Amino acid sequence: MATTTTTALHPQFRPPSHPRATRRLRPCPSSSSVRPRFSVRAAAASASASASAPAQREVVAGVPWGCEIESLESAASLERWLTASGLPEQRLALEKVDIGERGLVALKNVRNGEKLLFVPPTLVITADSEWSNREVGDVMKRYSVPDWPLLATYLISEASLEGSSKWSSYIDALPRQPYSLLYCLSLSL
Repeated sequence: MATTTTTALHPQFRPPSHPRATRRLRPCPSSSSVRPRFSVRAAAASASASASAPAQREVVAGVPWGCEIESLESAASLERWLTASGLPEQRLALEKVDIGERGLVALKNVRNGEKLLFVPPTLVITADSEWSNREVGDVMKRYSVPDWPLLATYLISEASLEGSSKWSSYIDALPRQPYSLLYCLSLSL
């Protein structure tokens, strides 16, 4: 059974017409008085529990990508994808650790000045990475969006493509709920 959800994007959130233009923030009018100029449609399909297609992922808290932080299966899948994508053999491995649940662990003793990790540029997402949806990338760059929001938008854009994205194995290995010291602070107060 498939369901369709429509989300209206409020036109107030469009970038200013010029990157250096200043703009006063105004309160957002109520949704009943605003007619959306465009909408985004997202379809979600549910399948029986016996289905074992790898492309199907359980949707938790509205996030259809990523994994549970303690999932080592997604880490193993990520390692296979990295190797197939040209990552050379490393002196580190993804393993379960006490803080953050997953981490890189040295496979043997490390000498001072020794290179621990090498990632080829083709496996690095940067502000200059090529967008699958060129139009979105062009708009983000035209308005000089800072690197962090640009990279976050890039990941969301790629995640929305699910299995057809070059980065789908990486995105599937990202934790749905990232580890943060902020979560620990509230417990210790």
